[in-house]
Amino acid sequence: MRKLRHIIISTTLLSTTACSTLNDSVKLGSTMGAITGAAAVHAGFNSAGQNPSSQDVTNGALIGLALGALTSYINHKEVEKERSNEYYDTQNIHFGDLPPSPFIFPKTKRKGGR
Repeated sequence: MRKLRHIIISTTLLSTTACSTLNDSVKLGSTMGAITGAAAVHAGFNSAGQNPSSQDVTNGALIGLALGALTSYINHKEVEKERSNEYYDTQNIHFGDLPPSPFIFPKTKRKGGR
């Protein structure tokens, strides 16, 4: 039970991280895919009342790794393409962009000499 709790916590922490580069995106996608593939095989065998062999779990992890890497690669490239096309053409605000601060006042020259 304790190992399962550690797996769930580490999976949750991995899924809440942000990726800024292609390398980070593929690493995160591969890791999440491998964990998900191994967990799916393990859950499938347990629901059938059998214990999975290490070969079955490894195969599930490898399939999940490949699918996760491919999905994250495609997703990262699409986001890059969308941002490069739209960012300078429109006034859309993307996640992470900061709006101008309402507390900064422009310095203007006052009439009256001060």
